[in-house]
Amino acid sequence: MTAVADAPRQAPTATGLPPLRLPMPDAGFADCAPPCRRPPLPPPVGVEADPDALGWYRWMLGHHVAVCVWRLLCDHLPEAPANPAAGEVVADLYDAYSALLLYSGSCSPQTYATVIRARMKARHPAFSGTWARDYEQVSELLGRFRPFAGERVKRALKTNRLVHMTVAKRLVPQGKSLLRESGMDPTRTVDTDRDRFDEFFGVDRAEVCRDEFADQLADRVRLVLDDLAARPDPVRYDNADVSRLQAELPDLLDRLVSFTTRKVAP
Repeated sequence: MTAVADAPRQAPTATGLPPLRLPMPDAGFADCAPPCRRPPLPPPVGVEADPDALGWYRWMLGHHVAVCVWRLLCDHLPEAPANPAAGEVVADLYDAYSALLLYSGSCSPQTYATVIRARMKARHPAFSGTWARDYEQVSELLGRFRPFAGERVKRALKTNRLVHMTVAKRLVPQGKSLLRESGMDPTRTVDTDRDRFDEFFGVDRAEVCRDEFADQLADRVRLVLDDLAARPDPVRYDNADVSRLQAELPDLLDRLVSFTTRKVAP
C-alpha cells in the first residue's frame, strides 16, 4: 500500500548545502575575477542511521546537480545542430541527468511519501519539477534541435523518459504527480511557480562567472561520489538500460565538469 502523508514527517531539513548560485537560463555568465580558494563543502551529518535524512539529502543534492546539467544543456543545445561533437555532449548530459534521477529517487516509497512529497505539497499543492526555469529552457531548445538529433541523442532522450517513468512508478506506484493530482493546468507555468521551485531547492539567481559555476558543480559532484562510495544505492531495477545508467553514474559525473567549457571542437 502506498504511504500517504498530508504533513511532512519531522526528518531533518538541513543538508549542509549552500544555495546554488546561477544566472537566469537565458542570461550569460559574468566575467571572471581572479580565482579565490573556497573551503570544500562538508559531508552530510546524521544520515547514517536515518534513512529519511539520507533520502532528503539525496533529493536536494541530486537536484542541485541536475539543475547544473540543465544549465549545461542550455549552453550546448544551440550548437548541436551544426556541430556533431556538441550533439555527443548533449547525449552525455541527458544520460547524466537520467542517472541523477535514479540517485535523487533512491529513497524508499515511504520516505518519499512522508518526507519529500509531503514537503513539496506543503510548499504548494501542485508543486512540480516542470516549474524549473532551466528545465523549461532546455525543453524549448530541444524542440528546435530535435529534427537534427542523431541516433545517440534519440536513445538518450528515450532512456530519460524511461527512467522518469521507472522512478515515478517505484516511488508512487498507485498515485499521480502533485500537479496532476491538484487538477491544475500542467501547461500553464507562471513566474511565481518558477520562484517556488528555486526557493524550495535553494537556487539563487545572480550574476555568476563560468569558473564559479564549474566550482559549484565540482563540489556537488564530489559529494555525490563520496556519498555513493560510503553508502551504495541498494535499489535494483529490472530494466537493463536503467541498471546501466545506475552503474555508470560515477563515470558520467566525472565528465560533467569538463563540459563547463562553452565551446566544443567540431
